[in-house]
Amino acid sequence: MKQEALIAWTSLYIAVGIMAVICAVLAVAVTADDWRTRRWRPALASRIDKTLLLPKIWLRWQINYLKGAPIILAIALYYAWSVGFSVFWDL
Repeated sequence: MKQEALIAWTSLYIAVGIMAVICAVLAVAVTADDWRTRRWRPALASRIDKTLLLPKIWLRWQINYLKGAPIILAIALYYAWSVGFSVFWDL
């Protein structure tokens, strides 16, 4: 693998990883804010509702996290375009 391609791939992986961590943290913040402001509040009336509370919170976090996926993809594609797609395929 050529040095330019290695640097391009490594920097792309690092950048996408950092963006995924930022997206995860922001998803936690949005989920907590939705709970706090009562925009989203799962039912807790029965025992089964209380049992399913953690999976419901996890699902809500996943929904909020996946809302950031198009942005991560757009930034990664813009980076690949600015470097040049040919650099990534020149192995």
